[in-house]
Amino acid sequence: MEDVLVPIVVIPVIFLGLPWLIFHYITQWKKNGSLTVEDERALDDLHEMARRMDDRLATLERILNAEDPTWRPRQSPDRTHGDDWRRDN
Repeated sequence: MEDVLVPIVVIPVIFLGLPWLIFHYITQWKKNGSLTVEDERALDDLHEMARRMDDRLATLERILNAEDPTWRPRQSPDRTHGDDWRRDN
């Protein structure tokens, strides 16, 4: 009896349950694969904040360069981009 019960349970699980589970998650992934309006708004806000922070940093660098041109740490001679740290990354 036990030998007959195992194939009766295992075969439907393999041929019906597993494909259903895979297709279910593929459908969910495709449905939720794009950004929501709130996500896009948050990314726009973060981009604007990053732009403002970059402008502020550039202003601070101009002020510091005007007051003390030697404020930056010395660079090693193998650096090819000079004093601009943003190009080093």
